[in-house]
Amino acid sequence: STAAGSARYVPLHCPGGLGAEGLALLKPWLEDPKRYKIGHDCKGLWVALRRKGIALAGVVGDTMLESFLVDPNKLIPHHLEQIAKEYLQRTIPPAKRVLGAGKQAKRFSELDGDAVHEWACQQVEAVADAFPAVRERLEQEGQREILDNLDLPLSWVLGQMELDGIACDGADLTQAGEDFERAAAELTAKIYELAGREFNIGSPKQLGELLFDELGLPVIKRTKTGYSTNAEVLERLQAKGHEIAEHLLEHRKLAKLINTYTEVLQNAVNPTTGRIHATFQQTVGVSGRLITTDPDLQRTPVKTPEGKRIRQAFVAKAGCKLISADWSQIELRLLAHFTGDPRLVESFEKNLDVHARTAGQLFEVPVDQVDGKQRAVGKLVNFSTIYGQGATALGQILGVARKQAEAYIASYFDYYAGVREWLDATMAQAHIDGYVQTILGRRRYIPELSSNSWQDRQAGERIAANTPIQGSAADICKLAMMAIARDLREGKLATRMLLQIHDELVFEAPEAEVDQVVAIARRHMQQVPLPAGLSLRVPLVVDVGVGANWGEAH
Repeated sequence: STAAGSARYVPLHCPGGLGAEGLALLKPWLEDPKRYKIGHDCKGLWVALRRKGIALAGVVGDTMLESFLVDPNKLIPHHLEQIAKEYLQRTIPPAKRVLGAGKQAKRFSELDGDAVHEWACQQVEAVADAFPAVRERLEQEGQREILDNLDLPLSWVLGQMELDGIACDGADLTQAGEDFERAAAELTAKIYELAGREFNIGSPKQLGELLFDELGLPVIKRTKTGYSTNAEVLERLQAKGHEIAEHLLEHRKLAKLINTYTEVLQNAVNPTTGRIHATFQQTVGVSGRLITTDPDLQRTPVKTPEGKRIRQAFVAKAGCKLISADWSQIELRLLAHFTGDPRLVESFEKNLDVHARTAGQLFEVPVDQVDGKQRAVGKLVNFSTIYGQGATALGQILGVARKQAEAYIASYFDYYAGVREWLDATMAQAHIDGYVQTILGRRRYIPELSSNSWQDRQAGERIAANTPIQGSAADICKLAMMAIARDLREGKLATRMLLQIHDELVFEAPEAEVDQVVAIARRHMQQVPLPAGLSLRVPLVVDVGVGANWGEAH
């Protein structure tokens, strides 16, 4: 569309769509960086055109990314129909109106072109009409630089990652699923033995009656319909020494692995490429973190043996290795950066064990005498600060009384006084501004802070404390990804960046390039190219592993 009422729809996937000759005519314009273009979810279009042999260029605006930068909370996931309603007071039909939803959903290639034409033209006109208003808000919020220098160019890096995908051994996934099913069956037998009878483990009602009526375990929490048997309840029962609770938690974990990971991942393998091509969402994680969908790879367990077993099914292609580069304690390091707390900064400057140091304070013992259990408590207390957990939540996680958890928190803030000062100042400023910012100035508005509900305000303060840390980690990750992608491209390396999961980047490199890529990744992840005038108080550290599969590399 170049003016009101001038929208045109060019079908790529529908029967009778644009053929090779038509694409050849459009290719020079689409690839010309001087022919400026705006769109909505331009990454999706970039990927679709790349599959047709066209390298889209000249994109200077994306209403989806810009709406997200204006206010990430407000219109999640920032679909065009939401933006049209907000900025134009216009109702346009969502894609599911044309494509259907759920099991009845169809692809564009299955639809008649005429059925899509009117809807597509409405979409195009909405982009053209909404763009000026969205751009004006973006500039009012001071987010233009982040769009131009980070989020928009990053979308092409992510698009290439989606195209490349990661190889997955379906047979190995099947074997992993069978291993999990055997382990679940063994746990079922143990649970039945402790229960004294068989019952439906998946039924909260039957489980509640068995645990609390028949076995007489202490009731932790009730629901409107009976006893609560959620994970929190089972964890507290486990902490009290009830063996059946431990087995139930393990059984649930295995059931989730079977249903959520092994089966879903098998279905996600592209039969043509043998690879999983996940989608990287830039406008879903309100802190700025990237989210993967179709499938959601970020929920794959990381540190458990089962998680490692699943990761072993993600393999390097012949002649290549997978490289995993993972920031070490990036959020705690950013806490040290923002707070400037002398003890926290010293821990990272001198490469001290920050968890043991915290534990030494909590248990009043020398750091070199801290044992494994005490260090685990120190670690949980350290992270509870970032996530804004109160004494009740911390006590439940640690399996200690609320009073003991309060003592841990008080001792922590006595030792790291700078953290308390920063948290208080951050929350106070958030109440004034209504938002908090990341290291790059990305804003997150917090409407909960002005709520009449005390619980909502408390939740808002937790968001205010966490977002500068988690959001800045996301900023740093994106900056590093951009720099690494540039070096790979300019060096004409065959290595591909495949995944970004939490604080980890995964690459597939020819064996001859492994050492060079490890050096590139380590350099840009540890010496992140922050804008002029910005620097970190503490060093960043990256752990790198190499292997034939993801489990071996991580």
